[in-house]
Amino acid sequence: MKRNILFPLLSIVLLASSCGSSRKAATSAAPYEIIQDPRFQVPVTNLSQPKAKTPELLLSWRLDSLLVAENALLAQTQLGLHVVDLTTGKALYARGERQRMRPASTEKVVTAIAALDVLGPGYTLTTRLLATAPVSRGTLQGDIYLKGAMDPLLTVGDVRSLVQNLKAQGVQRISGRLVADASFKDADEYGWGWCWDDGNPVLSPLLCGGKPGLAMVVQQALRNAGIKVGAIVPGTAPSTARELAAFHRPLTEVLRPMMKESDNLCAEAVFYQLGKSRKQVAAVIADLIARANAASPAGVETASTIADGSGLSLYNYQTPETFTRLLAYAAARPDNIYNPLLEALPIASVDGTLKNRMAGTAAGIAVRAKTGTVTAISSLVGYTTQRSTNHLIAFAIMNQGVPRSAQGRAFQDEVCRLLSE
Repeated sequence: MKRNILFPLLSIVLLASSCGSSRKAATSAAPYEIIQDPRFQVPVTNLSQPKAKTPELLLSWRLDSLLVAENALLAQTQLGLHVVDLTTGKALYARGERQRMRPASTEKVVTAIAALDVLGPGYTLTTRLLATAPVSRGTLQGDIYLKGAMDPLLTVGDVRSLVQNLKAQGVQRISGRLVADASFKDADEYGWGWCWDDGNPVLSPLLCGGKPGLAMVVQQALRNAGIKVGAIVPGTAPSTARELAAFHRPLTEVLRPMMKESDNLCAEAVFYQLGKSRKQVAAVIADLIARANAASPAGVETASTIADGSGLSLYNYQTPETFTRLLAYAAARPDNIYNPLLEALPIASVDGTLKNRMAGTAAGIAVRAKTGTVTAISSLVGYTTQRSTNHLIAFAIMNQGVPRSAQGRAFQDEVCRLLSE
């Protein structure tokens, strides 16, 4: 019967071709025969331990053995797996590492790294009240402009603080209208390739409580503070408008629920801080991936399609190797990217979407990674620290076509255990 998976030990051959002399040296010591003809995809059921028990060889053998043990699952599903030792720069394991696969919510890793790289950890999502008219005897002699920045965490209490800030500037009355400026991003309310039944968030720049309607909340807050204002009208603040009051949300504050709890609206809000349209943001991220590729010793470009920031879209595609290169790029920039990213990622057996996974194993606490789950897809992308060497490991595990996501999670947990020992 024809198998739909690669022979487990072909990972050694693939890795030798993509990872240079370090992996070739490891394969030369392999005590088992490799079937190189892809037409013969017969699973091996008996692997002997390598005679040269280096940490790299032992890990490779253990992962090979795991893939053999999971043959019933992997014969019917697709696996992309890439593991890199960031301390030595060596690729430790590869299987389907250049296959384009749907990342689901692991796409948030790409979004987070891009935002931290381009904007920096000190960036803020700022909601502003602006004006061009002067303030005379407590009255703003014209319109006031509300310019939102798609703050997904903005609350009614935050709006009250914004209005109190305005009142502290001496504004007691607004003679004109409240102009709702939604020019921060394009007019698309939903992402490209989103399914209609996913309970998708609305992508509005004027959010309060995670929903559109900020202008009405601001209008009510102004009136509650005793500041008269006219009707709400749509419009755009002139470039000459000056800031009267502002509320600042740190990017790092948004990254936490985006990564820990896999909040899709937070991810899309971070995504649009990089550009007004999906195409603009995709170009920014493509540039980041190109720079990550250039920094990789493998020197081979990876293929990606950027459809959104959250991973909800059916049109996102990443490869496991793209993920590990981005993780390596982040690790090389500890202050700007790696440290704030690590702070936001779920910790195995501790919090977020990994709270109930890997407890009591070497991977518990050691693994910090982003999960990705939609129908038939289960992925895990992140870092761990290898206990035996104290090396930092980057990994991307992408399971597609799995009948139950629990099967993918169980496989990923076992891989992480082996990587962390």
